[in-house]
Amino acid sequence: MLLTGKLYYDLAKERAARGLDGRVALVRIEELSPFPFADVRAVFARYAGASEVVWAQEEPRNQGAWTHVAPRLDAVSESLGLGRGYVGFRGRKEAAVPAPGVASVYASQQRVVVDMALEEL
Repeated sequence: MLLTGKLYYDLAKERAARGLDGRVALVRIEELSPFPFADVRAVFARYAGASEVVWAQEEPRNQGAWTHVAPRLDAVSESLGLGRGYVGFRGRKEAAVPAPGVASVYASQQRVVVDMALEEL
């Protein structure tokens, strides 16, 4: 699972709670520009046997880093013969605002994002 930001800590905690430490890799990418093409290639090579590769983010799909990283991840996966769309998306659905502005609603949505990111793993 590729991601950026503080979502890493929520996912790492939940991964441990679910006993998935040996099954789910969390790869935190913090420098998005310039994009770390060589590092991502190395990650794809290291986890070549992965059954699924996803980008997880807490922001809605139409916001956050996904719109920036998706074409770059496609470029890396195509260069390795993995094809476009090799990396899927897990996060909030499209929305007009990046966050609801109400702490209790945000906490509830964050829980859904973490559950969605780790579902079926």
